[in-house]
Amino acid sequence: MTEEKSDQWKRLNISKGKCSFSQERIWIDEQIRESLIKNSEDLYNYNRVIVYQIEDGFLSIKRFRQSINILLDKHEIFRTSLDYDVDQHCLQQTINNYSNDLYSYELTYVDINDIEKVSNIIYNEQISKYFDLNKGKIFRCHLLKENAQDKNHLVKNDYILLIYHHSAIDQYSIYLFLKELTESYRNGKLNKDDKYQLRYIDYSQYERQFNLTNCEEFWQDLFSDYNFNSRLKIPYDHTLNNISTGSYYSFNIDKSLIRQIFRYKNKININLFRIFLTTFYIYLFKLTQQTDLSITGYTPNRFRDELNHIIGPLENIIIYRFELDPHQSFNQLIKQIDKLCSNIKENAFYPYQQLVAYARKFSSLQYPFSQVSVRLNIEDDQWNLDPNNNLFLKQIYLTNHQLFPRDNKLTPIDLTLNIIANLEKQTLSFYFDYSNKLFEQETIQTLALRYEKLLKHLFDVSSNFDLDDEPIYKLAIILPHEERLMHNININND
Repeated sequence: MTEEKSDQWKRLNISKGKCSFSQERIWIDEQIRESLIKNSEDLYNYNRVIVYQIEDGFLSIKRFRQSINILLDKHEIFRTSLDYDVDQHCLQQTINNYSNDLYSYELTYVDINDIEKVSNIIYNEQISKYFDLNKGKIFRCHLLKENAQDKNHLVKNDYILLIYHHSAIDQYSIYLFLKELTESYRNGKLNKDDKYQLRYIDYSQYERQFNLTNCEEFWQDLFSDYNFNSRLKIPYDHTLNNISTGSYYSFNIDKSLIRQIFRYKNKININLFRIFLTTFYIYLFKLTQQTDLSITGYTPNRFRDELNHIIGPLENIIIYRFELDPHQSFNQLIKQIDKLCSNIKENAFYPYQQLVAYARKFSSLQYPFSQVSVRLNIEDDQWNLDPNNNLFLKQIYLTNHQLFPRDNKLTPIDLTLNIIANLEKQTLSFYFDYSNKLFEQETIQTLALRYEKLLKHLFDVSSNFDLDDEPIYKLAIILPHEERLMHNININND
C-alpha cells in the first residue's frame, strides 16, 4: 500500500470510466437479487432510508430543497449512471448533466400521531422503484407534514425521509451528506474547489491501477489452511439454500454495563469494534464449540486523506478469520484480535468479489461467507441543523422490530450483530439482522439474551471473571432459567 499512498492523486478530466470495485460488487449483487425478487413486489432490495423527526424549531422547506440541490450539484455520484459496456467487457460509470429531475421529491400531509400510517409510508419507501441505475437516479427526499395550512415549513414532530440507492452511498458517506447538508442549509452554499478536488470517478480509476499482488498474498495466506466447506453450527430452526428475507430484533443492555464497556475501552486504548469483534468470537465459540471462525465485517476503505471528503460507495466487505484458543484469557485474546485487525486494515482494499472467487475454488458453497457478520455504526442520534432557529432533529431507527416490524427485506447474511454507538453520549444499542427463513424470532430473542449474558460475565461490576488470568472457556452464556433447571436436575440425581 505504501506505493499508492506516496503518489498524489489528482483530479482527472473525465466524465466516463470504469466503475469501482464496490460499484461492481453492488451492481452484480443487485442483478442476482433482482432475479430473486422479480415475482415478489413487496420485497425490498437496495433502498437505504434514513428517517429524522423534528424535535424543536422549524425548517424552511424551500431552503432545505435548495440545500439539497447545492449538495447534489457538488457530488456527481448522485447523477452517475452505471451500465455494462459490451465492447469494453466491463461496467462503466457515466456522469450525467445536473438537472432537478435527477432526484425524486415528495411532500405528504399525514396525521403524525398515526404511527401505523407513518410506518407504512416508510415501508413503501423501502420497497419503492423510484431509482434507476441506468439513468443515475439514486436519491429521493420525502417530507411528512401534519399541518396543511403552513405549506412552507416543517415543525415539531414532522418527518424528513432521505432515501438512497446503495450505489451512491455507504455508512461514512451518510455522515458526510448530513454534514454538508447542514453547512448548505446554514450558509446557502458549500465551500468547494471543484478544479482540484478528487471525485469518486477519479478514485475509481486510481483504484483499478492498484498492484494487488501483496494484498492477494496476505488474504491467501490468512485462509491457506481454512476449510471453506465448513459451516458454523448455529442453532438454525430451518434450512435454506438461497438468499433469504430478513427481519430485525433490537435489544439493549444495562446502562451500568455500557459504562463498564467504555471504561474498558479507555483503559486499554482500543476501539469499540475490536472489543465487540472479540466478544463475538467468544460468543460463537460458546454457541457452537468451534474454534476456527470467520466473521464478515465492513471497512470504510478510506485509506488516503483525499478520500475523506468523497461521497460514494468506498466501503468494502472483509472477512475476519481467526483460530481461537479457549485456554487464553480475554485480554490475551483481544491483543491478538487487535493485531489481526491492524493487519487486515493494511489489506482491506482487496476486492471482496475476488476473495469470494478464491474461496469458490475450494468450496461447493455459492455464498461462502454468508453465515455471520458484525457491524459497528458510530452515529449521533441528534441532528443540529440550524442552531440560530433552535432546529434540532432526532434520528428514528427503523431497526426497532416493535415499532417497525419488517419481514421482507433481503438478507444475504444469516445473522448479523449490529452495534450502534454514540461516542459523545457513551451509549450503545444493539440489534440482530437475521434471516427469518432460517430463524424463528424466539430463537433470536434467546440468542440476544445469551449475548447479553456474555457481556455481563465479561464487564459487569458484579462479575468475578478475571480478564487477565481466567481462560475464556469458563465464560458462560447459559441463561438463568437454564441454570435453575440444571441445578434441579443435579439435585434430583443426587
